[in-house]
Order: sequence, then structure tokens, then C-alpha cells
Amino acid sequence: MNEVTESQKLESENAANALGKPLSVRRQLLTYIVAGVFVLLVLFSIAISWLAGKETGGLLVSNAQQVTRALAQQSVLALLTESEENAQTALDQVMAFPDVAGAGLVTNNGDMISWRGDRQGELFFKDKQWQNIRSYLIMDENSDYWFIAAAVILTNSSEDDEADIELFEANEEKLGFAIIAFSKDSLDQINRDIILTIAFTGSIAVLGLILIVGSAIQRLLSPLQTLSAVMTHNHETGEHQQANVKGSKEIEQMAESFNAMMHTLDEQDEHLRNHRDQLEAEVKIRTSELVVARDAALSSSRHKSEFLANMTHELRTPIQSIIGYVDLVKEEAENEGFFDLNADLDKVTRNADRLLGMINCVLDLSKIEAGRMEVNLKSVYLNDILSGLEEATAPLIPANNNVFLLDNHCENILMRIDKEKVLQVLINLVSNAGKFTENGEITVRVEQRGKHIQFDVIDTGIGIPADQLSNVFQQFRQVEGGDARRFGGTGLGLAISKQFCDLMRAKISVSSEQGSGSTFTVLVPI
Repeated sequence: MNEVTESQKLESENAANALGKPLSVRRQLLTYIVAGVFVLLVLFSIAISWLAGKETGGLLVSNAQQVTRALAQQSVLALLTESEENAQTALDQVMAFPDVAGAGLVTNNGDMISWRGDRQGELFFKDKQWQNIRSYLIMDENSDYWFIAAAVILTNSSEDDEADIELFEANEEKLGFAIIAFSKDSLDQINRDIILTIAFTGSIAVLGLILIVGSAIQRLLSPLQTLSAVMTHNHETGEHQQANVKGSKEIEQMAESFNAMMHTLDEQDEHLRNHRDQLEAEVKIRTSELVVARDAALSSSRHKSEFLANMTHELRTPIQSIIGYVDLVKEEAENEGFFDLNADLDKVTRNADRLLGMINCVLDLSKIEAGRMEVNLKSVYLNDILSGLEEATAPLIPANNNVFLLDNHCENILMRIDKEKVLQVLINLVSNAGKFTENGEITVRVEQRGKHIQFDVIDTGIGIPADQLSNVFQQFRQVEGGDARRFGGTGLGLAISKQFCDLMRAKISVSSEQGSGSTFTVLVPI
């Protein structure tokens, strides 16, 4: 067995990816693992950042509250005297603390004694109703600052540090508030540092995990890739190459099953080759026999057609002679006054004409089968064909008390067709309609369809059963068969019409409903 190299495996994998096939198991496993670790890393980073931010924010707020209370304790004298100079001394000490963006003192009436730093804090505290506030400490915030106000109390009590949100007592006098705006920049910077640290360490961990897991997966799946490469090679080349794979128990079992299948396919191929050789030899023998049989059948068919052509030709001469002699006898009988013989003589003439029509049909069919029938294209006007049709079918219509209607929707266009064959097809269709219709109507409708003329022969006769529509154009087949059929004929008229249409590259079709009549359609190229 030819060993499949690593480069062949890579080429096979690249070709599969180029063709839009699914990724390999190794890539899928690696993708799932990396995606899972990445999601866990993101969730871990979010959780750590949130917890660290919450803890750090709490520490910063606590520190800001202590600074604010310290400023309130140092501002008693400044609020008692309402001296800006004393206020500046206390505020200078507070402004030295980190993250203090602004600080100030305000009286109970809302008068700002002094403000240092960012004006945003001063504007935030400007509209407060200070005289209505009964808490030691109030706090608010926005996206950039914490705003903290601590009440400045004149009292002999030493419990101020513990009264964060309790109401003032009766022996306490509120002088005003110490207000401070603390910036959140430190908290934002700490959060950014945490996120960057987690992202950096997480990326290093993911890369290391990809290398370690990828190497482990490669070692585990290398036998499976070798087996897959052998399968692909066998599929593309049609060979039955064995797979020599060593790996985990499951993969070795797969390889053994694959090798057993390849061995079975080798045996089947050998059996099929032997069977094919045997069949080819038999086919050659049968082919030679069929060729001999075909040649004999063609020769017999040709001889049959020639015999029918000659025989019908010989039969036409005496029939025409009979018709001629009957006409002479009829004239002599009329001259001699024997008028009672006319009915019998007319019967002889009708039966002779009928026999002559049958002989002509057989003659036409034999010519078609012998390949002697040719298409004779000539320029002819449409009205000439319709006039010939009316003239030829006039004696046939009254036989069953039918009415002939011509529904022409075309102008008198000039066509290049085989007039005789088209006329013969239409006569056959009208004659067939008259035979199966009694006390009804036979309509010939003419329409132009692009480069074709469509003739529809419509009757109100007995119709054709649905299960016999496919047989109407077959030779010697009629709608009714057997001894009980009520209608005569040889069953060749429609078959000859179909043959003529095929010769002229025309199309003939039929639609019918039993009991409601039939419609035969002929589409002739002009």
C-alpha cells in the first residue's frame, strides 16, 4: 500500500475547503474549544471588572465621605463667622486630597461662602433646599462625579462620626454644609487597568491553549486523517487501496472495517469483470443473430410492400373496368326504359367505389412502408384546398343525415405544401367523422397559428373512449372491434393520415369525449 504523506493530507484538506466542503474534525474541535474559552474569558473579565469596580468604588466613596466629614468639622468657625478667609484655609487642606475636584461651604439659606475647584459641583449644589435637609450626610452622583454634602453641626456631642444618615437631635444646631465633588477618573482608570490586564493574560492563555490543544488533537486525529485521505484517494481514482492505520481502538476498528470492505469490493470487481466478459461474448453472438433476423425481416417487409403495391395495382384495373361497364349498362338500361334496374346498378357502383377506396388505402400504405411515397411541394391557395375538400366530401355527408359547416378564419393565403396529401388527410378525417356521426354536424375550422395553418375537424358523433385515444392512428385499429361493430371500414384512413402528416412534418392529434363527439387537429407548416 502507498503511504499517504502529510503534504497529501494538507492538499486534500485545502481542496475540500476550496470546494466548500465541511471543515475537518481537528479544525472543528479546535474552533469549539477556542470559542468556549473565549466566551468564558469574556464572562470572567466582565465579572472581575464588575466586582473590582464595585469594591474600588465603595472604598473611594467611603474615603470621600470621611474627607467631607473632616471638612465639616474644620468649617465650624468659618460658618459661624461666615468668613471667606477662614473658609479658604479649610478648603485648601481638602483640595490637596487626590480625586477632589471641587469643595465649598454653604449656609443653611443656600448662600455659598466659598467654592474651590471645578464649577460643575457648585452648579450641582446651587439649587438645593438646604434648610429642609435633616440628614447629617447626603450623597448624589453622575457619570463623572460623586457629590457629597456633610452637615456642619454646633454641638457638644462627640457622636458626629457615627451619625451618617440619622436626623439631627434637639440639642444640635446646624450651621450649614460642607460640599465636595469627587472625580471618578481614578475608578475609571482602575477598571481600564483591570480589563487590559485580564485581556492580556487571557490572550496569552488562549494562545497557549490553542497550541497545546491543537497539538494534542493533531496527535489524536492523525490516524483518522490518514484514513480519510485513503478514502478520498480511492473515491477519486476508483482504486481499492488498503489503509495501514495505527491509533486509538476505535480508529483501528474503522480501518479494519474499511479494509474488509475494500477486499470485498476487489472480489466483486473480479466477479463483475468475469461476468462482463461472458456477457460481451454472448452479446456478440446475439447481435450477429439479430442482424441476420433484422435483414430477413427487412427483406420480408420489402417483399410484402412490393407485393401489396403490385397486387393492389392489378386489382384496381378490373375494379375500374367493373365501374365503367356498370355505367354503360346503366345508360343502356335507361335508354331501353328499364329504370327499375338503376337501384341495383347503383348498389354495384357504390360497392365497387368502396372496394376501390380500400385498395387505394392499401396501395398508399404499401408505398409509405416501401419508402416510395414522396412529398411534392407546390404553391397553392388555401381556398383551392377548401373547395376541393367540399367537393370531395359532398357525397359523404348526407349518408347519415349530417350537415357540413366550414368555419374559415383565414384569408386566401398562398402556401407551399403538398396539396394532394393535405387534401387526402382532410378527406379522411371528414369521411371518418361522417361515418361515426348521425343526424349531427361536421365542422371544419381553419385558423392561422404563426407559420402554420391549423385544421380542426369537429363532429358531434359517438366520440372515442379515453382508453382508446392512443390507438386511433394505428393500422387496422378502430374504435369498435369484433363482430358486433356497427361501422365499416378497414381502419387505415387515420393511419395513412398520420403517415402523411409525418412525411410533411405536420402534426395530427385528437381530443374526444365519449358521447359528445371528437376533434381531430392537423397543424401544417406553410
